[in-house]
Amino acid sequence: MPLATLQSLTFVGVRPVVVNIEVHLSAGLPSFALVGLPDAEIRESKERVRSALINSGFEFPSQRITVNLAPADLPKGSAAFDLAIALGIASASGQLAKADLSQWVFAGELSLSGQLTQVRSPLALAVAVRQEALNTQHPLRLMLPKPSATAAATVPGLPVYGPASLFEASAHLVGHGTPLEVVVTHADSSTQANPPDMKDVVGHESAKLALLAAAAGQHHIRLVGPPGSGKSMLAQRLGGLLPPLPFEESLEISAIRSLKGEANQVCDARPFRNPHPSTSMPALIGGGNPPSPGEITLAHLGVLFTDEVLEFDRRTLESLREPLETGRVNVSRAGHQASFPARFLWVCAHNPCPCGWLGHPAKECRCTPEQVRRYQAKLSGPLADRLDISVDVQAITPHELLAAKTEHSMCTRTLLERVQHSRQMQLTRQGCLNGELSAGQIAAHCKPSADGEKLLLQYAQKNHISARAMHRICRLARTLADLDGADTPQKNHVATAIQYRRPLQGLQQLRAGPL
Repeated sequence: MPLATLQSLTFVGVRPVVVNIEVHLSAGLPSFALVGLPDAEIRESKERVRSALINSGFEFPSQRITVNLAPADLPKGSAAFDLAIALGIASASGQLAKADLSQWVFAGELSLSGQLTQVRSPLALAVAVRQEALNTQHPLRLMLPKPSATAAATVPGLPVYGPASLFEASAHLVGHGTPLEVVVTHADSSTQANPPDMKDVVGHESAKLALLAAAAGQHHIRLVGPPGSGKSMLAQRLGGLLPPLPFEESLEISAIRSLKGEANQVCDARPFRNPHPSTSMPALIGGGNPPSPGEITLAHLGVLFTDEVLEFDRRTLESLREPLETGRVNVSRAGHQASFPARFLWVCAHNPCPCGWLGHPAKECRCTPEQVRRYQAKLSGPLADRLDISVDVQAITPHELLAAKTEHSMCTRTLLERVQHSRQMQLTRQGCLNGELSAGQIAAHCKPSADGEKLLLQYAQKNHISARAMHRICRLARTLADLDGADTPQKNHVATAIQYRRPLQGLQQLRAGPL
């Protein structure tokens, strides 16, 4: 029968889509038609495929050749369909009659000589094929060019084959030639050799406890202090307080990084992204045509650290509102729409004023009150409302720095154990972390004690806070109670949660006075 059907893959954003490549030969004038919304890169494959087949010893059919890329309504753009199209033509013309192509997924770009060249994102392809096999309960094997197969083979549970040429691929499919399966020893790639340790940070005990709460409950946090006070040093150690990723989530993160060309093996370390203040909106949340993931998606299930956050473009910062609430970002372009995951822990840091020295014990601030107000207003109210914790990071004196001693109770390993214990409590109780609780779950799991509820109501009425702010205080108080092993958030937990949300410009006076 002059018809062959093979499978390949493409991506819409980070979502994999199986593409069925149907090749049909019929009587008529010799022609070669590609249908199914191919772009210029795929349309040019006709000449590559023709030359590769001839130079690999195949006969190119002198018939009417029609290649359909289904689903037909999905725009497609990748030279990785070359291998599947060439094998489909060979199979439909009877030159691969013995080959069973139903359990294979093919991806590879052909040179004119028939050699296979490296494809983009081999790790993401392997993760997608593995997931497709699990979803359909149908065993699948992946065939990639030899230079790409090693990276794909790091995904366990998926047979990966790496031919160097179209001839080698064809010989293997009909049962001839040398074995092509690629086997990779899965080394431990979990974490970096010497991650930054929290015990290296001198002082800042309250900031360390705030980072502990942020890591335990997935609470967004802001660090404010003068230059050199240790804001970046603290933020860089937050990633070490997050437990390693579970296996399935590590595959998801590795696939996303592979799509951006940043990963060639599976890794269970949580991502830590630190975009520069000059980063554009498309680079931060995702964009382009077709849309590709941005920094917040690369930080999915990890940490997004925006140092000097007030130096970012205002519109760029405001674009974080949706992903901070929903954990996803939707990007629409002409003819393309994509939805990217973006469940990250946001850490932002900035100076208290334009000169940076407001509140410093030794250096004088040269800014006027109006300049300070305008500077801090760069972080809008709705965006600041989404930050559960705000911490004042004061400068350490030279005497404190030189007299510092290592506190093992504040080392990353000890704090990580507390975070893991607290997270396990939350997942057992409600199935998600406290920072991800819905309004209904907050009422069920975060109700404070009578004294704590009275304190929260007094604060809410006096300061006219939003419903979102009240929910975030309740979530944070629940996390603080979990860290203390308390069944119910007590008055001290609510008071601490309120203190973390107090306006920073009056922090010193508010600490001294009653609520």
